[in-house]
Amino acid sequence: MMKPGAMYILLLLNWLRMTEIIDPIEARVSRLGNYLIRAHKYNKASILFALYLSEYVRADVEKEIRQLLDEQGLEALSVDAGEYKDLPSFFSSRSADQTVFFVHNLEKGFPEALRYLNFKREEIIDHRVKAVFWVTDEELTRIGNEAPDFFAFRNRVVEFIEMPLAEERKPDLVEFALETEYRSLDEIKHSIELKETLLLELSEADEISGYLLNSLGILFFQLSSYKKAIEYHEQALVIAKEMGDRRVVGTSLGNLGSAYSSLGQVEKAIEYYKQALAISQELGDKRLEGAALGNLGLAYRNLGQVEKAIEYHEQALAISQEFGDRRGEGISLGSLGNAYSHLGQVEKAMEYYEQALVIAKEIGDRHNEGIWLGNIGLAYSDQGQVEKAIEYYKQALAISQEIGDKQVEGTALGNLGLAYRNLGQVEKAIEYYEQALVIAREIGDRQEEGNRLVNLGNAYSHLGQVDKAIEYYEKALDIGKEIKDPRIINFYEKNLKSIKS
Repeated sequence: MMKPGAMYILLLLNWLRMTEIIDPIEARVSRLGNYLIRAHKYNKASILFALYLSEYVRADVEKEIRQLLDEQGLEALSVDAGEYKDLPSFFSSRSADQTVFFVHNLEKGFPEALRYLNFKREEIIDHRVKAVFWVTDEELTRIGNEAPDFFAFRNRVVEFIEMPLAEERKPDLVEFALETEYRSLDEIKHSIELKETLLLELSEADEISGYLLNSLGILFFQLSSYKKAIEYHEQALVIAKEMGDRRVVGTSLGNLGSAYSSLGQVEKAIEYYKQALAISQELGDKRLEGAALGNLGLAYRNLGQVEKAIEYHEQALAISQEFGDRRGEGISLGSLGNAYSHLGQVEKAMEYYEQALVIAKEIGDRHNEGIWLGNIGLAYSDQGQVEKAIEYYKQALAISQEIGDKQVEGTALGNLGLAYRNLGQVEKAIEYYEQALVIAREIGDRQEEGNRLVNLGNAYSHLGQVDKAIEYYEKALDIGKEIKDPRIINFYEKNLKSIKS
C-alpha cells in the first residue's frame, strides 16, 4: 500500500505537470533565476527544487541560470551530495551572501544527506542559503517522505522534464554533441560524463548518437585512453555507414587511425588514413583531406620514411593555409619540424616549431603548445644546449599537468630524463624515466613504454649495472615485436646486442 507521504508527492507532481509544463522552458529558466535574484536582493534564504529527467537538459538549464546569476554578480557553485552529505554544514562553511548552490547527485548522499537536511534545516534558513536541488521523481519522493520538515521549507518546485530531442532544442544538442575543445581535465571528464549519460537517454541510434560517439572517442583520446577511444569510434563508424553519411565515415576512419597509431600499430593506422583520404577526395572535402594527409605524414615518419612524410605534410599545410585553418596550419608546421629534425636539419626544424608555437598560443591550443615547447627543447638539446632544453621541457611539463594531458606529460618527463642523463646526473634521469614509464603503462601506450624501458636500460648501462640494463632492453624488445614496429625492433635489437657484447 502506498504511504500517505508518497501519495502526496505524486499528487504534487501531477499538479505541477498541469501548471508548470505549459510554460516555455525559457520562462521557467527565467522564473527560477528570478527567485534566486530576489532572495539575494532581500537577504533571504531560498530553497528550490528543479525536477528533471535528462542530464543534458539539466546541464543546459543550469548554464542559462548561471548566466543570469553572473549578470547580478552572484557566484554559482556546484555541490555533489555524494561527496558532501552534510549539506547544511557545507553551505554554512561557504560565504552564502553572494553564492547560489546547485546540488546534484542527491541519491548518492542518501540516506545520510536526508537526515542532515531535516535535522539542520534551521541552519539553512539562518545562513540565508540560496540553493537549487536537482531532483528526479524518485529523489523528490524520498525527500518528502524522509525529510518532510526540510521539504516544507521549499519555496518552489519547477519542472524541466523535457527530453533532449525536442525539435527546437536539436541545434543546441548537435552543437554540444560535436564539442570536443575543453581547457582542463575536469571539463573533459565532465563532458564525458554528460555525453555518456545523454547517449543512454537517446532511444535509438541516429545522427546525434553518431556525433556523441565520435566526440567521446576524441575526448578519451585526449585523456590518452586509446582503447576506449577505439571502442567509441568503431560504434560511430557503424552508425555512419548505416545512415550513409560518408563524411562522418571518413572522420571516424581518421580517428581510428590516430588511436591505433598512438598504440604503436602504425601500419594499421595507415590503412584507416588511406580510406579516410579516399573518401575526402571523393566528397571534395578539403578539410578532411588535409587531416588525412597530415596523419599519413605522421605515420610514414614513424616508419622512418621521412621524405614521404614531408610530402604529405606540405600538402596538408597548403590546404590549411588555403582555408584559414589556424590549428591545422600549426599542426602541419610542427609536423614538418619533426620531419626535418629526423633528417638532422635542426635549425630548419626549429623554425617550423617556433611558427607552430606562435599559432598554438594565438588560438589557445594548450595541448599543442606543450608539444611544440617540448620539441623546441629537443632542438636545443640536439644543438648541445641542454640546460636551455630543460627550461622548455619544464614548461611543457607544467602545461601538460595543468590540463591533464598524460601523453605530453609522459613525453616531457622522458625528455627531462634524457637531458639530465646528458648532464651526467643519471640517478635523477632514472627518476624521470620511471615516472614516464608509469604514465605510458597507465595510458596503454606500448610504443612509449618500450622507449622508456630502453631509456632505463641505457641509464643502468651507464651506471655499470649491465644485468639490469639487459633486463630492460629485453622487455622493450618484446614490446617492439608485439606492436610489430620494425623501426623499434631494429633499434632495440641493436642496443641489446651492443650491451651484451
